[in-house]
Amino acid sequence: MQLCTSNQTRSIVEKLSTCSIHSMLYLIWTLLNIALGVYFIILCFHAARLLKERVGLYAAVIFTFGFLSFAGNSGKKSDSFSENPDVKKWNYVSRDSIVPGDLKFAHAQIDKTWISEIDLTVLCGTKKSSNQTVPVEATSVWSGFVSGYDWKPTSISVRATTGQKYAYTVIGILQWKLLGISLYSQHKTYEGLIELK
Repeated sequence: MQLCTSNQTRSIVEKLSTCSIHSMLYLIWTLLNIALGVYFIILCFHAARLLKERVGLYAAVIFTFGFLSFAGNSGKKSDSFSENPDVKKWNYVSRDSIVPGDLKFAHAQIDKTWISEIDLTVLCGTKKSSNQTVPVEATSVWSGFVSGYDWKPTSISVRATTGQKYAYTVIGILQWKLLGISLYSQHKTYEGLIELK
């Protein structure tokens, strides 16, 4: 059994403390968003009650339905139910050039906090012309408890290395939002290896 040196132990402790601070920051930001959202809803109920007292029940009902319709109609709409319109795919080769039924997935967790994670999924297949396994498409999504954030990958690069391993580079922007308003954009880059299963 090999023991860690003091430098290795210090390095491990520094990484753990950085990860904990990082996770706590995400947790605090999420809780702040939830608290402000609840406070905003309470303020809306108070405004509706005041409107009812000053103008009447009819005006309060119209205000409530009008406000809810504006809030419900904000955001992107999708024409299809099968795919999430917010998830962007990077296509590398046409599926027509891949041997049918020979698609394999590779999945990697490229960033993780206590409450959420950023994942990379790569779909690979064998090319008909060269009988070589190549990346077909890739996506990156943020999942978990993600209130107050928006992950927008801007570039995903995947290239073959040795065997079943592929090197990836994911570049994206993490938008920090407060009540749906972007306050800060954080540029992130992730690099590593992903293996076909």
